[in-house]
Amino acid sequence: MKGPAPDFSNRLVLIVDDDEHTRTLLKDLCETSGFRVLMAEDGVEAMEHIGKDRPDLVLLDLMMPRRDGFSVLKAVRETTELAELPVIVLTAMGDMDGKIRGMELGADDYITKPFKLIELQTRIHSALTVREYRRRLLDAEDELAQFRAVDPVTGAGTYSQLKASLDSELARSRRYGRPAACLMFGFDDYQGLRYSLGRDACDAYLAKAVQEVRSAMRGADRLFRIDTDEFVALLPETDLPGARIVADRMLVLLQAMPVEGPHGRIRVVTRFGGAVFPTERVRTSEDLLREANKSFRALQASEVAKYLFDA
Repeated sequence: MKGPAPDFSNRLVLIVDDDEHTRTLLKDLCETSGFRVLMAEDGVEAMEHIGKDRPDLVLLDLMMPRRDGFSVLKAVRETTELAELPVIVLTAMGDMDGKIRGMELGADDYITKPFKLIELQTRIHSALTVREYRRRLLDAEDELAQFRAVDPVTGAGTYSQLKASLDSELARSRRYGRPAACLMFGFDDYQGLRYSLGRDACDAYLAKAVQEVRSAMRGADRLFRIDTDEFVALLPETDLPGARIVADRMLVLLQAMPVEGPHGRIRVVTRFGGAVFPTERVRTSEDLLREANKSFRALQASEVAKYLFDA
């Protein structure tokens, strides 16, 4: 992932070792590299510092009194908010068993005693770099998920969200024996409208149209953009008469919106269709969407002020 090289100066390193000489040596080496340092004599003190001070990295000896490093590492990896904390274990020369067990418990790396400054710098920098880029990747994935979840032009939900929302709402409707409605609406000759207004003005019109439509919806209702010129409104706890009332309100609001093009006012034709769960033909979320689409497609442009609902 591209981006500026991470700066690890002033990061907080926790040194955990029962040997005072080792702690002092590591402290001097870390401070020489620009890190801030905390020290702990055993695993009990280490867990207190980890919970209270939230270090950026832990240098962890494995063999200690009261609570050894293996126990500390296991606890860190099993705690959700600490799971990504970089931990480098300190091992003696030839201690392969400790290295293997540390790897099994999730250690990021190891440093062999006696320590060398260049090796210590390399290991710490590598562990912090991996953590930083993992964090950036997770942030990017969250941002991408948010982008996918919201249409950037109108702020409505996206097609990828619609199926999950329908399934969830219909499951709730079945459980409590309550109805749910689905409205579909769109604009005739959308491409002509986009040509007449231009891309930016047309996008602005759509954003305003969605804002008007939402003013006719309740807090629990959800709106999705499923195509360039087609939207779906999911209306929980709404029966056939209620769906018709909502569609009427939306249509009135949309028809009242002035649309000014370069050569004067443009007439925008809006169509609505809809379906309600449960009915004889609507048993699943796919049925609900399919019947709403049939209703929407059945209307002709001349029927701008009408909509079809089959009971």
